[in-house]
Amino acid sequence: MDRWTYRPELDGLRSVAVYLVLLFHCGLAAFTGGFVGVDLFFVLSGFLVSHVIWAQVDKEGSFRLGWFYARRVRRLLPAAVVVIVVTAAVQLLVASQPQRVAMVRDGQAALVYLSNWQFIADARDYFAADSVNASPFLHFWSLSIEEQFYVVLPLLLLVLLRLRRHAVVVLLLLTGVVAGSVALQVWHASSDPTYAYYATETRVYQLAAGVLLALLSRLFVFRPWAGHPMAFVGVAGVVVVGSGLVHVTPSTRGLLAVAVSVLAIGGLYAAPSGPVARVLALPALRYLGQISYGTYLWHWPVILVTRQVFDVGPVLVAAIVAPVATGLAALSYEVLERPIRRAEPLDRFRWPVVGAGLTASVLAALLVLPPVLHSTTRPAIANPSAGDLSAIAADADWVDDPIPADLDLSAALDDVPDAGSPCTPDDLDVCVRVTGDGPRVLLVGDSQSAMFVTAFESLAREHDFTLVTNVLRGCSWESGLSPRCTAEQDEFYQDVLPALDVDVVVAVSLSRAEPMWQDTYASPDRPPGETLAQLHLRTASATVDLVHQAGAKIIIVKALLGTNGYDKEGPDPLDCLARASQLGDCALVPPLEKPFTDGIFDTLAAQSPDGTATVDLDPVFCPDFPICRPVIDDTVVWKDPDHVTGTFLDDQREKIWARLTATGFLS
Repeated sequence: MDRWTYRPELDGLRSVAVYLVLLFHCGLAAFTGGFVGVDLFFVLSGFLVSHVIWAQVDKEGSFRLGWFYARRVRRLLPAAVVVIVVTAAVQLLVASQPQRVAMVRDGQAALVYLSNWQFIADARDYFAADSVNASPFLHFWSLSIEEQFYVVLPLLLLVLLRLRRHAVVVLLLLTGVVAGSVALQVWHASSDPTYAYYATETRVYQLAAGVLLALLSRLFVFRPWAGHPMAFVGVAGVVVVGSGLVHVTPSTRGLLAVAVSVLAIGGLYAAPSGPVARVLALPALRYLGQISYGTYLWHWPVILVTRQVFDVGPVLVAAIVAPVATGLAALSYEVLERPIRRAEPLDRFRWPVVGAGLTASVLAALLVLPPVLHSTTRPAIANPSAGDLSAIAADADWVDDPIPADLDLSAALDDVPDAGSPCTPDDLDVCVRVTGDGPRVLLVGDSQSAMFVTAFESLAREHDFTLVTNVLRGCSWESGLSPRCTAEQDEFYQDVLPALDVDVVVAVSLSRAEPMWQDTYASPDRPPGETLAQLHLRTASATVDLVHQAGAKIIIVKALLGTNGYDKEGPDPLDCLARASQLGDCALVPPLEKPFTDGIFDTLAAQSPDGTATVDLDPVFCPDFPICRPVIDDTVVWKDPDHVTGTFLDDQREKIWARLTATGFLS
């Protein structure tokens, strides 16, 4: 069993990993799979850290937890804390207050290495991140998984060291960890890709694969003649899997990345004098690998700032970001990281070093980030210019009015009514919000229905009806539209709704008429060749039938106006209000054409006028059509591109009630 020695070619492999990620984040089409650089990092980290631990055992005959944790803290924490604090400070220049407020929890989670779970809780799609709404701390999800693994790894290795005479048992345990994690990855990827991408248990197979490879390299002799082709195929495979040549899901790409990463690392370990190893061990690549941690920390916030300051394409973004991030990483390595790692006096204070590092992170999370990111400072860069509204705003004298100085944009950002828990067969009362003597009214739908909850609660008290809510965020009211929502919706409409004994159902959802939804809602259960419009017609019609079978009438709210008309991903309304000086700068001009879903709902209402009706609430949102105010009576209307504030709807509740009662279903 040979002792571990430094392998410069593995540092070179780190450089391959970090620049794959960098080029992917820059948006280069040739590297659409470059995010697998993180997968390579995971495998390599498990391999190297295991060898470091076993090398200490070989040298001293034992393993000290304090030594390991202090080493990790000194290696990783100082640079991470500096990047997070500097990134937060830079946001004062480029981000508006509402944008910054939304970053606080992300930054705090990054400081305590819980970012991956924070993004799972927020249902943050890693692949939907862009310069408009992306968190500057998004890339800390992978560092969080790695640190969570580092907490458990030494404890696991202590157990394995006790079993080292039973090599077969150890191999079986590690293989079981890898296989179990792979199974979880595949299972979650089919139903919740976001969870599969971020969760620790669905990713641990990559780090465990590195540990398993390290153990195999100590138990068996890897022959150089086998290492040469392994190294070549592995490194080439990493580049190919990270390119745009392979068209697979992120989950499958991750599995492929681990396979080729194991080949690359195993081959380089077996053949350190081979041609691939010699190339990767070149001084430039070796140094870029040594500073790769800093490059990874800096590259994402630099990308976001570059995109906000310059209107340039992916190639120029990469040309700017690569040298800037690398330069910052080199500075961090020479001035901060290496001196702390080599500070011999710190070697005597293992657990105090761990405690000091964790304390610094917690204090930064609690005392530094909130006041910096909550600051009302107006951003100095990328302020919007007012659009030319003269042609459509001749009678709208408010467009020149100043934005109210006391407008609380942070409160608007958090102005999301509590939608409560969905109804369940075992607890029908959990979703009853207000009890009255009048009709029983059910509010159902996705997050757009949630924004009506406060207004409907007020209406229920004022008009003496019983309010029931069933909100499933991300799930339209139409059962069967989204494959991931079908099971819950089938249970609700078939088992729960009949037992609720409601009189009227009010259905509210995002229109989902954009072409993007055609692929999003792809499912083996859909009839071959079914268009998006046909899918909406089929599922809406079937859901309306279920409502009628339950003895209720249904009022369908037509598509609701957002900052991008009826499509997603419009301009951030609070960001505009935080930067602009006049209300007209942030006014909305709605499109004249309505989504095809409105026509489908009108058709259903015409087919069953006694049981189905539609209402258009856009005149409530936009009373000054054809131009819409961003602020009405000192209340912010739109809190984000697709949702209005609960306070605004509560203020407008009598207008909403008038339109609902006009259907004749709520007399």
